[in-house]
Amino acid sequence: RRAAAGGKVSCSPLTSHASAMVQRVTYRRRHAYATKSNRQRKLRTPGGKLGVQTVKKKTKGPQTPSGDNGRIHGVPRLAKQKYSNKHMAKNKKSVSRAYGGVLSATAVRERIVRAFLVEEQKIVKKVLKLQAAKK
Repeated sequence: RRAAAGGKVSCSPLTSHASAMVQRVTYRRRHAYATKSNRQRKLRTPGGKLGVQTVKKKTKGPQTPSGDNGRIHGVPRLAKQKYSNKHMAKNKKSVSRAYGGVLSATAVRERIVRAFLVEEQKIVKKVLKLQAAKK
């Protein structure tokens, strides 16, 4: 198979010839190309051998529905299927505040400030109307 030939990951090609030979490790899976989805991490086993672990890709994680690209802090960044009730408890998917696992803290603050300013604007309009009626 080509996986063995094409999938070698060497430790350090610049080691001196006086030291021991460089240990080579092969991919454990059939995918033999160094792509983003096939990243490997070298580690030493308890027996002293050099081995590899396949590293999972980091996901973007949960984001706010508005366009501010806000991350929801406190909710882990996992693959989409890992958020199901089978894999994760409900209290791990949300944060204890208004709009907990849905909006980021900045988005919630922005909504509160906007609502407050709208109400203030209504009051100002009403006061101006009363002053105009008195004159």
